[in-house]
Amino acid sequence: MPALLKELCLIIALTAAGVAYSLISGQAPAPWTVAELDAGEIRFEDATTIDLIWVDARPESAYGEAHIEGAISLNEDNWDDALFNLMGLWLETPRPIVVYCASESCGTSKRIAERLRADLADAEIYSLFGGWQP
Repeated sequence: MPALLKELCLIIALTAAGVAYSLISGQAPAPWTVAELDAGEIRFEDATTIDLIWVDARPESAYGEAHIEGAISLNEDNWDDALFNLMGLWLETPRPIVVYCASESCGTSKRIAERLRADLADAEIYSLFGGWQP
């Protein structure tokens, strides 16, 4: 029995050391610091792992300066034309759509995502958590 107890203590100590190292080194975020996602949101690191359609909800001037490669500019100012282009792209190859704006405080991506959900009811649509900074 003492050998089993020693092995159990060793396993617990190694697990605790691994958890502590992951938290201290930054390889794993502390559970109390990770912001919760709202329904319909996705993190950038998760979005980049899937084949999707990027939608830039920022003003045309910001889109012209920099945007995610392949992103479509779609905002309230160019809604009709850009929606037509997005629908054509999505119907050609249906895949998730991720809408982004400039920062976490920017609510434009959430508003655009909601409008898209109404217009493209069959599409999988997310807003990017935290926004995108060039």
